[in-house]
Amino acid sequence: MEQKDTITTFQMTLILMMVIGLQNHVIVIRPVIQTAGRDGWMSVLLSTFITLLWGLLLLFIQKGIGQEHLYHWLVKQVGKPFAVIACLSVYMYCVMLAIVTLKETIVWEKITFLQNTPVILPAVVLLALCILAAITSLRTIVIATFFLLFFVVILGFFVATTNLQVKDYSLLLPMLENGYSGVIKGAIYPGAGMGELLILIFLQHKLQNKVRYRTVFWNVVILTILTLGPLIGGIIEFGPTEAGAQRFTAFEEWGLVSLGRYIEHLDFLSIYQWLSGAFIRIAVLILITLEIFPVKKKKVKIFFACFTAVIILILVVYPMPDIIYYKTLKNYILPIALSFSFIFSLTLGCIVIRVNVRKKRSISL
Repeated sequence: MEQKDTITTFQMTLILMMVIGLQNHVIVIRPVIQTAGRDGWMSVLLSTFITLLWGLLLLFIQKGIGQEHLYHWLVKQVGKPFAVIACLSVYMYCVMLAIVTLKETIVWEKITFLQNTPVILPAVVLLALCILAAITSLRTIVIATFFLLFFVVILGFFVATTNLQVKDYSLLLPMLENGYSGVIKGAIYPGAGMGELLILIFLQHKLQNKVRYRTVFWNVVILTILTLGPLIGGIIEFGPTEAGAQRFTAFEEWGLVSLGRYIEHLDFLSIYQWLSGAFIRIAVLILITLEIFPVKKKKVKIFFACFTAVIILILVVYPMPDIIYYKTLKNYILPIALSFSFIFSLTLGCIVIRVNVRKKRSISL
């Protein structure tokens, strides 16, 4: 059964568009604008360039692991204690990302549509659907992604083209008015999203074929476009000061949509976009927490998924002022996510080099 639950690299690309797309399309926009201002698009391009180089390391790691389950490979190469620690760090990383995603979704719903609804209700409903998808199979998530993503993309093009009438590209000038420091610091936030391409390593045993560099390249290009769209849109529609002050810039762009004189207030369509992305993202993150340790018994997986969901739910509904939460997200969570991606991939790369050196020595002997 495990062998049948595999997907193609194209299907993985669709999943990454939803999983990382929500992070870079919505969550990181405000931190980037606040840090780099009108030059935020340069921060995105800088993170893109670095990610394309980092992609070579990902391919090197995957080639070294050979699409074997990460835990089994680590046990074989460096021993069980290190394998357990490494996989636990992946578990905590995915749980952290799931908490941020659900928290952002609930805060957005509370601010915009569900002011009088207890936060625990939508959190429980969305989390329950994500658990159900995660414990079913990766293919189930792929099928859901295919249908959801189609309309998400259509709505994205719709809001982008409809708002052409209110866009002022002169707001992107002057460039580098505050120097390069803001651009470099701002690259941290889209870089945190790009670093989630580690999912290719976490789920490589689920892929039917090896990932090639062109797959990484096109994934990075797509994610760059998904980031630049709402980022530049927010700056040229609201200005860098106002866009940086908005809690959810991508959502505010929907407030400007109007068709003629009589059709407006179409921001309810964004509900579909956001909830679709949040559903797929959280479901995949929970699935990784179930897959990172090779547990085959269905009952154990269900228990583990419920245990993880309880942790996520407690930390999401824990009362915290949004100002403090946002500062934590900007100053700690996103930089930590980027650091984890870099350190974890570098560690795996060193292990692969060590394994290759041992193989060459054994051959020479």
